[in-house]
Amino acid sequence: MSRDNRREERFVVEVAGRYRARHGASRDIWIKDISEYGCRFFDKFSILEIDSEILIKVGNIGPIPTEVKWRDGSTVGGEFERPLHPSVLDHIRREMDRRDSL
Repeated sequence: MSRDNRREERFVVEVAGRYRARHGASRDIWIKDISEYGCRFFDKFSILEIDSEILIKVGNIGPIPTEVKWRDGSTVGGEFERPLHPSVLDHIRREMDRRDSL
């Protein structure tokens, strides 16, 4: 699915997160937008490959099994293995978004 042809609404956020790749590398990231099906995050020195499987923590939620769907430089798009529950997505948006506090 292309980035421009989404099946769901994405919400702009600024949430601290972390991912762990299968090869064991673990990196701190900033999640830039999120939906129940996936997220876009900033990983300054990303070496993630498309179709690789990672575990993402969104704040203190997770790990969430995620597949890397695209990468454009330091920006990465991932699709969650299972959709987030709507109440979890709402909690992330309302309680974890740091845009107003940065």
